[in-house]
Amino acid sequence: MTFEQDKTVAAPDTLPAVLPLVVGIGGTIGGVSSTERALRIALDAVEKQGYRTLMFGGADMARLPLYDPKATTRTADEQAFVAAVRGASAVIIASPGYHGSISGVVKNALDLLEETARDERPYLADMPVGLIATAYGWQATGSTIAALRSIVHALRGWPTPFAAAINTQVTKFDDEGGASDPAVVEQLRLVGRQVARFAPLSEPAN
Repeated sequence: MTFEQDKTVAAPDTLPAVLPLVVGIGGTIGGVSSTERALRIALDAVEKQGYRTLMFGGADMARLPLYDPKATTRTADEQAFVAAVRGASAVIIASPGYHGSISGVVKNALDLLEETARDERPYLADMPVGLIATAYGWQATGSTIAALRSIVHALRGWPTPFAAAINTQVTKFDDEGGASDPAVVEQLRLVGRQVARFAPLSEPAN
């Protein structure tokens, strides 16, 4: 299967003065995972379009306490995460498939976006959101992508047309930013390019 190459989002002389920020959210606790490596490939594709990126990987999300909607204060890590999403024009979410759905650590991070509920732009409203799922088998990749799409819709975001579903039983990632299957690398780059294409249409909240 081949994937159609997207055009570059804009010529350098037509890019906005303040380049859109794309925030990546994804990974697992306990070291750099396949999910995090997949997310990095997608974010690299965003950067090649000339845009800024900021990644919250597994170690970053591990520092977020369990979301308490009644808490009157937030930790510095919680505040930094919410501020990054508020300043973003697009988001890419990558989750491993745990028992047929997204991981608890990714869900906890997304739950924290309730802090933006009363913003002029709440949650992920009007933002393009790229989706990546990794799992040790095909069945969980599909259900995890479906769960991510449902959550993004609930958060008022716009999932981009293409989502990358990666079977890590078949595809292995390396420390150099690549993977054993070139088609998978291209899929992840396509997620990044589609997000970059629509990012300039979304206004950050701050």
